[in-house]
Amino acid sequence: MTKEERYQASAEELLRLVGGKENIISAAHCATRLRLVLKDEARADVDGILKVDLVKEEI
Repeated sequence: MTKEERYQASAEELLRLVGGKENIISAAHCATRLRLVLKDEARADVDGILKVDLVKEEI
């Protein structure tokens, strides 16, 4: 899998795990973080998100 394919697969999985694009109010990023504001946080699967290939758990 190429780097681009890996990024695409992770992005698609994250979108599903946060409850779909209709659950996202806004998104912002910096060099190392993606910040999402969700309409309904209960729809997000946090455990699933932490298992996504490119996600790093903040310590």
